[in-house]
Amino acid sequence: MPPRQIVDRVVKSVVQVVALKRSWVGNYSPAWTGSGTMVDPRGLVLTNCHVANPRAMGMPAPAADVMAIAVTNRTDEPPALTYLCEVVVFSPELDLAVLRIIADINGNRLNSLNVPYIPLSNSDELELGDTLSIFGYPGIGGKTITFTSGAVSGFTSEEGVRERRAWIKTDATIAGGNSGGTAVNENGELVGVPTQAAAGANIVPVDARPVVDTNQDGRVDQNDSPMTIGGFINGLRPVNLALPLLRKAGMNVDAKQDHGQYQQAPSAPLPQTQPKGSGPRFGNLLFSTQVTDDGRPINPTTNLMRGANQLFASFEFSGLRNGMPFTQVWAVNGQKVVENTAEWEDGESGRKTIVLGNQSGLPDGKYHVILALGQQIMAEGEATVGRHESDTDTQINGKIVDHLTGQGIADALIIVLRPDASVQQFLATQARELAFTSARTDANGAFALPTQLPKGHAYGLVIVARGYEDLTLDGALQVSPDAGEQAEIGPIPLARE
Repeated sequence: MPPRQIVDRVVKSVVQVVALKRSWVGNYSPAWTGSGTMVDPRGLVLTNCHVANPRAMGMPAPAADVMAIAVTNRTDEPPALTYLCEVVVFSPELDLAVLRIIADINGNRLNSLNVPYIPLSNSDELELGDTLSIFGYPGIGGKTITFTSGAVSGFTSEEGVRERRAWIKTDATIAGGNSGGTAVNENGELVGVPTQAAAGANIVPVDARPVVDTNQDGRVDQNDSPMTIGGFINGLRPVNLALPLLRKAGMNVDAKQDHGQYQQAPSAPLPQTQPKGSGPRFGNLLFSTQVTDDGRPINPTTNLMRGANQLFASFEFSGLRNGMPFTQVWAVNGQKVVENTAEWEDGESGRKTIVLGNQSGLPDGKYHVILALGQQIMAEGEATVGRHESDTDTQINGKIVDHLTGQGIADALIIVLRPDASVQQFLATQARELAFTSARTDANGAFALPTQLPKGHAYGLVIVARGYEDLTLDGALQVSPDAGEQAEIGPIPLARE
């Protein structure tokens, strides 16, 4: 194991990558998580492509509205969301990608950075028996950063990769969630990226299955990363294969021959919950059961395990002035439990955290928070305590298309109603409690429902897209008792107005 001072530096440079998805109510929740390594003081993060952009790997996943970086302040505490980032360049062939930190958690653009980072080593100099230290957030080790160690067990090649060393084999334990993380040598230099639970292509782990809630959605199912049970040889991508991507991202590294096809990702705007302007704004509402001393959320989630006694709601604000009337309203299962109005005293901009607590444990149910200035609602969101779908639920994916051209329709809203709710009832009342789940389509018209649908029910469907006629159908989604764990519907055509 590297000396203590090297470990301390590595820990500060290993990050958790969190993909956040915005619900139609307005709050954000994690869609998936992985690990990464800060490799440049200007905020470049090396990770796996399936962590940064799983859809590029052909993996089913909702489109992330924002990518965030969580950092570890103490090794015995979970990482706290600290930065927002963007995908710069990625290679599906190598399953590698580079992220760039672009803003703090409050959405303030960062023009200059000097973050801790891990220097790169030459992975071609590794030899059998060399010691490797693995750092990351595998889930099976709990919510804090996890360390394992082992030795270099060998090297393998791969068709389409010109370098002889397409994989570094190691006997170090690497579980799901470690993907994109950090493998360092005895000098604390980055030599590899934990990439898959097997040392090469066409090798299936002998015993890997979902046994831990790695995506923190409150359940263990096929959407969680498989955990390796028992020992076998694991695989690392040599850091030398990542050098061309890092160079494309603007890092000064030695020139290397390109390996695979790299795709430059377009720069994405920071998420906004309200139009830009000079007036007051609230945004990026996140729920969690823990926060740091300065209010950064730890392990954000919208599904809390039964028995939680605190629910934090953290949000960004700007354009405010002290003395404005600020109201927070909490409701549980549609019943108001807290309404409090006070003068705003937190200044013009920043991040604020409010909390709802019960020392005996929060009752099971759906929690709704509304934040207002005067009579204007600025933000709202929902979280659930103690309610989890059964293991027999079905994940629904689909696509919304133009009925004439067949082209996907971007940013269409899909609302799935509760089985006991009718479309007419929903349209007449617009009551959010009648909706079971919802999603928006990506640029290609594809969507993935964030909540699985229990089998044996029929669900009403409301689809809305700008420039198209609304589609409303009672019982449109029929999920039979023998439906699979995943189902794809569509393409669903919409007629133009």
